[in-house]
Amino acid sequence: VRDLIDGVTLRIEPGETMALVGLTGSGKSTLTALTTRLYDVTGGSISVDGVDVRDLTLTELRTHLAMAFEDATLFSASVRDNVLLGRPDASEEDLAEALDIAQASFVYELPAGLDTTVGEEGLSLSGGQRQRLALARAVAARPSVLVLDDPLSALDVDTEALVEAALRRVLASTTALIVAHRPSTVMLADRVALLEDGRVTAVGTHSELLATSEHYKFVISSLEDEEKRESQVQA
Repeated sequence: VRDLIDGVTLRIEPGETMALVGLTGSGKSTLTALTTRLYDVTGGSISVDGVDVRDLTLTELRTHLAMAFEDATLFSASVRDNVLLGRPDASEEDLAEALDIAQASFVYELPAGLDTTVGEEGLSLSGGQRQRLALARAVAARPSVLVLDDPLSALDVDTEALVEAALRRVLASTTALIVAHRPSTVMLADRVALLEDGRVTAVGTHSELLATSEHYKFVISSLEDEEKRESQVQA
């Protein structure tokens, strides 16, 4: 049985935003899961500031690293408690800023506003609302490293564009690893890593990879086609 990730070497500089791009099954989500220790590596290592993540407790790791995934997990607690889970001492201004970045102002219209209990797994909310709250939680934690795996997939194109524009402010001062499923997400990154069959086959800027990698051009073209189909469905 071959490993899902095999022979990956990738370095992200402090303050840099790296996008992961590849076809379905290329290993993008697996790599983010390993980074956040949802799974541990069976070979090699993943380090943050030179420290192997396995040498940190999960509590220690999560004080430096925050994540938001496509399948957003919320808890049976208030909106406020869900968003401030990683930084309960945050100010009201920080909370409002995180909600604004995630385009989650809908919370103010809930029956009890920020004190509304969202229910187990956030089932009282739509998929897009859950994703926006999970993103707000990651932003509110003010992590040194932000890991995003398609956390905006349930949003319409217009709302996603607003979130991405606001995210640029966060990414300017944060090290980030982002799985990109839309071309617009790639544009948030300083550099892009191309994954093929569990390996990083090219790293460079979007322009560099367009000029040098036929597979990258194919992947980006596939993402553009998918985005057009989604826009047509929403229309």
